[in-house]
Amino acid sequence: MSPVHSPSIEALLLQAIGILPLAGLSFLLSRSIQRDYLRYFWRAWTALAVALFALLASFRVPSLRSALEPLYFLGEYVFGGFILAGCRSLATGARLGRRRQWLLVPAAAAAVALAHLDDEFTLRFVPQAAIMSAFFAIALREVRRTPPPKRGRIGTPLLELSLLVLAILFAHYVPVLSWSSWPGHELPSSYAAYTSLFDLLFETLLGFGTVIAVMEREHLELEAANRALVAARESLEVAAREDPLTSSLNRHAFYSMVEGTRSASGTTGCVAVVDVDRLKAINDTFGHSAGDTAIRTVARAIRHVVRADDLVFRWGGDEFLVVLFGVAVEEARQRLERLDAALDSVAVAGSKEPLAVTVSVGVASFATVAELEEAVEAADERMYSRKQARREAADRLGYA
Repeated sequence: MSPVHSPSIEALLLQAIGILPLAGLSFLLSRSIQRDYLRYFWRAWTALAVALFALLASFRVPSLRSALEPLYFLGEYVFGGFILAGCRSLATGARLGRRRQWLLVPAAAAAVALAHLDDEFTLRFVPQAAIMSAFFAIALREVRRTPPPKRGRIGTPLLELSLLVLAILFAHYVPVLSWSSWPGHELPSSYAAYTSLFDLLFETLLGFGTVIAVMEREHLELEAANRALVAARESLEVAAREDPLTSSLNRHAFYSMVEGTRSASGTTGCVAVVDVDRLKAINDTFGHSAGDTAIRTVARAIRHVVRADDLVFRWGGDEFLVVLFGVAVEEARQRLERLDAALDSVAVAGSKEPLAVTVSVGVASFATVAELEEAVEAADERMYSRKQARREAADRLGYA
């Protein structure tokens, strides 16, 4: 993009060659990372490389200038357009629709017109510099729309800095080159020699800014995906261990606990099996919704009478298992005997009056974790004996 009276062919060649790695790197990244903004960026750098080699050839072969210089201007427009599209896609996720392809028509017309604007390349480049400065300024505005969670620490700020510098750099060409076109005004030879190198420097900065911004974006999205996977795994683990009706632990959770602590020593306590009395009668009379209400109420009542660190499992349809570590059988029995009083007035759908729900409880102790399953069987037998005794007592009193 050498805009001087006597452009340095060597510097322009270095600039054109220097753009090729950016095009190649962006292309390779777009093959492994399927993102719209990467596709736009590699197309932008490819278009810029083609434009610079076309300009270089037009200086080397003046007879081809009328054909090659429009290609240079058009390549610059395509570069600016794809940089803008890539920045917009990176910031907001917007895609470049096919309907925008018609913009190539006025761009090509402008490229041909600029190539025949004046005999001096400097004056032909002045409007081109203004247009490119506008591309960079608009792209900067798009990048600044990037929400904080997606900005990254280095890539987006570097991208903003490079776009700002390039917008200023190309904007400064307009007054400087316009002034130099007046008779008696000539730019220093050092300005002519190093302009392309400065362009290459800041274009390379832009290229690294796009690459780092893309990699940081992928890193942030990967972290977000990992967090989502961890949350999903934890949710599945909870679902696998938790009874959905009562939010109590289930049998799977109990056996997982037993396996995980089977070798533990010095763990004592007791287990209690709690069974809801006459649940079938509640279901038959008031419906299964009423039965579910009774089960949930029993679960809440159990958690209320035991300690916070005691474990409550839904053992079956109307049975609960409670593991109380470090608690003697008598204390556990006293705690659980409060359940009937806590359940003497349970409101259920279909019944005008609250129901008195009762439970049968069996308790057994264990000295080690390995004895837990045996203790559960003993507690279950005692619960069943208690239930039978209560039924027989109810029958003798004439209750159903």
